[in-house]
Amino acid sequence: MEEKRNERHIPELEEKINILGRWSSFFIDRYRIVYLLITVILVWGITAYFEMKRELQPEIVLPYGYVLTTYPGAAPEEVEKLLTDKIEKKMDEMNRVKQILSTSGYGYSMVFVEFETGVDIDDAVQKMREKVSSIQNELPADAETPEVNSFETNNAPIMIINVSGDYDLVSLKSYAEKIKSDLERLKEVSSVQIIGGLEREIKIIVDPQKLSAYNLSLEQIKNAIMLSNVNFPGGNIKLDNKNYNIRTVGEMKQAAELENVVLTYMNNSPLYLKDVAVVEDGHREPESYSRMSYGLDTEQPAVKQSVAIAVKKKEWADIIRTSQKIHDLLKEQKGRLYPESLQVEVSGDTAVYVKDELGTVINNSKSGLLLVITVLFLFIGFAESLVVSFVIPLSIFIAFGLMNATGMTFNSITLFSLILAVGMLVDNGIVIMENIDRLRFLGLSSEQAAKVGTNQIAPAIASSTLTTLAAFFPIMLTPGIMGAFIKPIPQTVMFALTASFLVAVTITPALCTMALKGHRSNGQGKLSKAKKLFQKVGSVLLVLILTMFAFKDSEGGLMGFGTLSFVFGFLFAGGMALKVIRKGKSEKESFIIKTYGDRLYKIIQNKWRRRGVIAIIVGAFVLSMSLIPLGILKVEMFATTDYTRIYVDIKTPNGTSLERTSAVAEEVERRLFRFKEIKSFVSNIGMIGADSIDEFQVGSGGTPNIARVIIDLVEEKERQRSSMEVAAEMRQVLKDIPGAEINVRELESGPPSGNAITIRIKGEKLEDIRKAGDDFVEILKGIPGTIDVKNSMAEGTPEIQIHVNKDRAALYGLDNMTVAMGIRNAVHGLKATTFRNNQEEIDVMIRTSRDKLETVKDLEKIYFYSRFGYPVAFSQVASIAEGTSILTIGHENLKRQTNITADLATGYIATEVTKEFQAAIANYAFPEGVTIEYGGEVEDMQESFTDMFRNMIIAAILVFLILAIQFNSLTQPLIILFTVPMALIGVMPGHVITGNNFGFVSFIGVVALVGIAVNDAIVLVDYINYLRKNGYGLYDAVKETGMTRFIPVMATTITTVGGILPITLRQPFFAPLGYSLVFGLCVATVLTLVVIPVLYVMLEEFKGWRKNRKNRRLLKGVGRHEETSDITPA
Repeated sequence: MEEKRNERHIPELEEKINILGRWSSFFIDRYRIVYLLITVILVWGITAYFEMKRELQPEIVLPYGYVLTTYPGAAPEEVEKLLTDKIEKKMDEMNRVKQILSTSGYGYSMVFVEFETGVDIDDAVQKMREKVSSIQNELPADAETPEVNSFETNNAPIMIINVSGDYDLVSLKSYAEKIKSDLERLKEVSSVQIIGGLEREIKIIVDPQKLSAYNLSLEQIKNAIMLSNVNFPGGNIKLDNKNYNIRTVGEMKQAAELENVVLTYMNNSPLYLKDVAVVEDGHREPESYSRMSYGLDTEQPAVKQSVAIAVKKKEWADIIRTSQKIHDLLKEQKGRLYPESLQVEVSGDTAVYVKDELGTVINNSKSGLLLVITVLFLFIGFAESLVVSFVIPLSIFIAFGLMNATGMTFNSITLFSLILAVGMLVDNGIVIMENIDRLRFLGLSSEQAAKVGTNQIAPAIASSTLTTLAAFFPIMLTPGIMGAFIKPIPQTVMFALTASFLVAVTITPALCTMALKGHRSNGQGKLSKAKKLFQKVGSVLLVLILTMFAFKDSEGGLMGFGTLSFVFGFLFAGGMALKVIRKGKSEKESFIIKTYGDRLYKIIQNKWRRRGVIAIIVGAFVLSMSLIPLGILKVEMFATTDYTRIYVDIKTPNGTSLERTSAVAEEVERRLFRFKEIKSFVSNIGMIGADSIDEFQVGSGGTPNIARVIIDLVEEKERQRSSMEVAAEMRQVLKDIPGAEINVRELESGPPSGNAITIRIKGEKLEDIRKAGDDFVEILKGIPGTIDVKNSMAEGTPEIQIHVNKDRAALYGLDNMTVAMGIRNAVHGLKATTFRNNQEEIDVMIRTSRDKLETVKDLEKIYFYSRFGYPVAFSQVASIAEGTSILTIGHENLKRQTNITADLATGYIATEVTKEFQAAIANYAFPEGVTIEYGGEVEDMQESFTDMFRNMIIAAILVFLILAIQFNSLTQPLIILFTVPMALIGVMPGHVITGNNFGFVSFIGVVALVGIAVNDAIVLVDYINYLRKNGYGLYDAVKETGMTRFIPVMATTITTVGGILPITLRQPFFAPLGYSLVFGLCVATVLTLVVIPVLYVMLEEFKGWRKNRKNRRLLKGVGRHEETSDITPA
C-alpha cells in the first residue's frame, strides 16, 4: 500500500515555487527562528493587553464645536437678535461645516457647529474663536465674553458617592466638600460635582425701621463688616537687628463677633451691628436635594437624606483603574478625613458594569475558542487541530500589539470584533493543514508536504484573506458618530485576519513539520482492541465535554449546563462518533461526500437541472428580500438590550419650587418600593448632573422643576424580568402621579444619539411655529408607544416684570439701578464678607427679612434705601406685571425652527410610529410658510443604511478587482460574487426565525459577508482550474473539487459560525450581526457546494458554445470563399 502511494503521481511536486512558498520554506528549514517569533509575539501581545485602557465603548471624537454666550436678564427674542443671529452668520463663513444649530434662551445663546467627518476639531474650534473675536464689539456690552469650545465625549460620571448618616445636612455637605477636595487631587479625575446638602451661611437680618431711624443703608453695613474682617500686611521692618514682617490680624473666627462690629457713631457712642440687626449662623437656601434608598430587601424600605458626589474621569484615564483608586482613597480616608460613623457608599459604579460586560464578552470568546477547537477536532486529527488552533492566540496577541500601537482601547466592541474574528482566524490554517494532510496521505513526508502544500494553496488563501479585508475596509469609511462607533470592528478584524494569514504561512507549516512526523497512515497502527476502543470513546467524550463547556451558562440548568449545552454537546459528540466509526477510510469514501459527489455530477451534466437550480436560487433570493417590504421583517436602528440601570425623569411645570418637585419625587420613591428587582436608587432634585447620559445644559444655578431617580437593578441572573419589562411596569405605576411629567427611560444601545422621534418645524413667524408644534405634540401623545413628548418652543418660566415710575423714584432719591439692586438683595441677599474657618469658606449675607419670599405680594413689602437716608416702600415707586416668555427659540442653518421630540417604549419602532404620525397629519392645515422635516432615528437610519449600502458596493468592487487579478478573468470573479446574494437568502429569514429586527448592526454583518462568503467559492474555483490545468475534464474536475474540498469548506464555515455563536446567543446587542453571519454563511456554504459548480459549468459551456459558433462562422466564410473562387468568367 505504501509503495502504491509513493508511486502515485503527485502534480503538486511539479508546481513552480512562488514567493509565499519560498517564505514558508525559509521558516520550515529554520525552526529555531519560529520559536523566537512565537516568544516575541507572546511578550508583545501580553504587554499590550495590560497597557490598553479599559472602557465600555470606544471613545468617539464628536465633530462639534459650540459658542456659549451669557446675557443676564435678556429674553429669548432679544438674545436671538443681538447674539445668536450675529454669531451664526460668522460660523456660516467657515469651511466644511455640515450644519449649524442654535438655541436662544432666557439669558443665554448656544450655537452648535457640526463639521464634516475628518475635520481637525481642535483647529476648527480655534478658527471659531477667531470668528467670534472679530464681532466682539458688535455684541451687547453687558453680555459676557463668549465661551468657544469642543464637546468632551467622556462627560458622564463614572460613579456617584453617597454621603449619609446621623448628621445634619450642613455637616454632610461639609464632609462631602472634603471628600471632593481629595478626589480632585487624583490625576485621573476631571471634575467632581456635589448635589444636595445644605451650605453653611451666616445671615444678618436687618430691621428696616431701625436703619431708617439711624439713617443707615445696607451698603454702609456691608462696608463696615468688610473693614472689620480683614488681615492686612504692614510691610517689614528691622528692629533689634532682626527683620520682621508686620501683619494686622483682624479676621473674625466666630459669627458672634459680627454683633460687635461698629457701624457708626451716634453722640460719640458707637452704634453696633447688634443694635440694628440679628446675626444667625444657619444655611443658605438649598439649590438641590439628594436622597438614597436603603433596606429595599427588607419589609420596611425607606429613603434617607444624603449628599451625592458625581465623579467624572479624564478622557485618557482607564475607568477600572480610576474606580479602584477612588475606592482605595475612600477606604484610606475613613476615620481620618471623615468619621467612622459617616456612611460613604458608592452607587452607579460604571467600572463594575464595564468589568462585568468585558468579563461576559471574554467568557463568550472562551466559549467560541472551545467550540472552534472542537470543530477542528471533528474535521481533522487531534494533533492537527492543536497545530491549527495555535493560530488563534498568536493572531490575537499580534492584534493586541497593533491595537495598542494605534491607540485603540480594550472595550466591548473591540472584544466582540476579536470574537467575530476567532472563527475566521483558523480558516487559513485549516486549508493549509488539510492540504498538507492530503499530501502526507499521498506519501510525502511532513516537511515535504508542508513546503509543497503551502506553496500550492498559499496564493488562494492570500486572495481569500484579501477579499475578507476588502469587505471590512469600507466599513472604516462610514462617516459621522456611527462610523466612529463601529470603526473598531473592521479595524480589529483586519488586524487579526492579517495576523492569522502571516501566522498560517509562517508558523503553521513549521509547526506541522515538527508536530506531525512522517506520512499519514490510513490505519491506527498495531494497537490492541482495548486501546483502540479507549481512544474512540475518549475522543467522543472529549468532544462532548468541550462542547458542553462552550455553551455553559447559556440557559442555566444543572451546574450551569443548560439545554443548549446538552443539545450541542450530544450533536457534536454524535458527529465525533461517526468519525471514529469510519476511521481508516479516506474522506471520499464517506457516504455523505460520495452521495454529494454523485448528485452534483448528475446536476452539472444536465442543462435543465442546472437551470432549475439557478431558478430556485433566484426565486429564494426574491422571496428573502421581499420580507422587509411585506412588513414581515421589521427594521430598526439598534436592538433593545437588558441593562441594570433605569432612569425616572420628573419634570414639574416651569416655575415650580424645589420643595414641590421634591414632594413629587418622594411619591415616585414610595411607589418604587414595590419593585423587587431594584437593588438601590438615588434621587437628585434640582440638579440632574449625576447620571450616566447627562444632557448638555446651560444657564446658571439649579433647575428646581427637574428631578431624576437613578435606579440600579439587581444582576440579570438574579431577576425573572428584563429591564425592559420592569421599565414598562414602572410607566404604568407612575403615570397617574399629578402635577408632573414622569418618564421612565432605559439605557440606549449604540453610540450617543438623540431622541427616537424628532420632527423639525420650520418657519419665520414664532406663533405659527409654536401652534403647529403644540398641535403635533398632542397628535404624538395619542400614538401608542410614544413617551416624553416635548416641544422645544414650550412656554417658559413665569416672569415678573418690575416697572419703575422714574418721576416718583427721582422724588425719593432713587433710580432704576438702586431699585433693581434692592430687589436682588431682597431675593438673594447682599454678600458682606467671607469667613474662613478650617479651610471652609462661609458667606456672610445681609437680608432685610428672616422669611423667604413666598408670594408675588411679598415683593411689595420690600423697602429701598434712598440717597437721602430713609426707607421707601416698593409700592411708592414701582409696580408689578406677571407673564410668561417663550422658553427657547431654535435655529437650524440660520432659520427658525422648533423640535418636537419623543422617545419610544420598548417594543415600538421609530419607522412605524413615524408612519402613523404621517397618516395622522395627512389633512393638517399648515400655516403659510411652515414646513416640517423628520429627524431622530428615522433620519439616522436612512443615513446609516445608505452609508452601509455604499460600503457594500465598495466592498464588492474591491473583491471583484482582487479576484480578477488572481484568476486573470472577468467572468470567474462574477461567479464567485454570486455567493453574496446566496448569503442574503439566509440573512433575512434568519432574523425572522430568531425574532430579531433587521438593524444597523445586521447590516454590518451583511457587508462582512461580501468578503467572508466568497472564501469557499474562491477555494472551489481555484482548485477546479488547477485540476483542469493538470488534465481533468470539466465535469470530472468539478466533481473531484467538490468532494476534495467538501471537508475544508464545511470546516471553515462551522469554525466561523462556532466562534461567533456563543456571543450571538447571549448578547442581544450583537445578536443581529451574529445571526446575519450565522444564517448567511450556513446557507451560502450549502448553496456554494452546488451553485458555484453549476455556474462554473454553465460559464465554460457558454464559452465553448461561443467558440464553436465563431469557428462555424469562420468555416462557413472559408467555404463561401472557395465556392466563389471556383466560378470562372465565361
